[in-house]
Amino acid sequence: MNYSDRLNNLPPYLFARLEDRMVEMRKAGVDIINLGIGDPDLQPPDFFIDSLKKHLNDTDAHLYSTSRGNIGVRKGISEWFKGRFGVDLDPGTEVAITIGSKEGLANFSRAVVNPGEKVGVPDPGYPVYGNSASIMNDGIVVSVPILPEEGFLPDLNKFEGCRLVFVNYPNNPTGAIAPDSFYRELADWAENHLETIVVHDTAYSEMTFGNYIAPSILQFTRDAIEFHSLSKTFNATGYRIGFAVGKKEYIDGLVKVKSQIDSGAPLFIQRAAVDSLNTYDGAEPPREILEFRREFSKRRRLVEEKLRKMGYEVYDSPATFYVWFKTGGDEMEFLDKTLSKGVVVTPGRGFGDSGKGFARIAVTVSIERLSEAMNRIEGI
Repeated sequence: MNYSDRLNNLPPYLFARLEDRMVEMRKAGVDIINLGIGDPDLQPPDFFIDSLKKHLNDTDAHLYSTSRGNIGVRKGISEWFKGRFGVDLDPGTEVAITIGSKEGLANFSRAVVNPGEKVGVPDPGYPVYGNSASIMNDGIVVSVPILPEEGFLPDLNKFEGCRLVFVNYPNNPTGAIAPDSFYRELADWAENHLETIVVHDTAYSEMTFGNYIAPSILQFTRDAIEFHSLSKTFNATGYRIGFAVGKKEYIDGLVKVKSQIDSGAPLFIQRAAVDSLNTYDGAEPPREILEFRREFSKRRRLVEEKLRKMGYEVYDSPATFYVWFKTGGDEMEFLDKTLSKGVVVTPGRGFGDSGKGFARIAVTVSIERLSEAMNRIEGI
């Protein structure tokens, strides 16, 4: 089969390769503890499930949605955004519903990137930025290192000449957060580089711990587009629901692409999502979300403490369910050793060259299974 050049140019998707390896090991009877992919094991809150069931009975639930999303849902998102971030949005022009943030990120890039144009991506970073958003558009990937010694923040000067740039805080894979000073610097940069579109991927804005509250880039500038995911907030990855907010022209471009590709997320999922957002009291999440955060925070602390006792350099974070650490050598050799013990972690190079020598653990299994995984790793 002769595939297109852009498809052939894609590197193998990291998680797909790990999944193939796990399938083989499970067939061989190995007890696998998968700490590789950020797919939360906790159940969605009851209010989310109850809303899904209720809206299945809506008289229009079986009909096509729209690529922009239901207007009632967009109004609800605008109200939530005002309460959560203090930012006013026009639900008619500045909000679009996405089938998860991954779809939105990829499709928005189709709207604005021409062949040969540069796309700035953080390194290490979510593979979608360099693959779906760059290579699949025949764009040129400009990898900008985000390093521990720089607080995992990019040097914005290295984005010069890019058509599109991605920033992602709280960060996947490192868990890093960005201070307000960075957002102010980024806002100033965006407003002085109107030829470059700034995309803020903030899928983990609602997975924070302690007193930390993640901001929105729209609190600092309106010359940006921001993508949110409800997958992580409500432990609902399989329902594929998220939204984009920001500059009207950017949202219009995203919707125009989506209109050629999809007919929108199912209405009953859209409505359940906004019902769930409405359980917030301004910026204060409901009890269930706070309980989820406490559980993931407890798991993070366990893994951080265990790894540190083993002698690994660990990067603490008040956000995300990822633990980023140095493996003390080639992380692929480390991965082979953990796999031999039935533990899957994600090698850092899967997120870019700057990830070499690092690994990511997702604390998305029970505390008992995490403890078992740490015991196995300790023995390698």
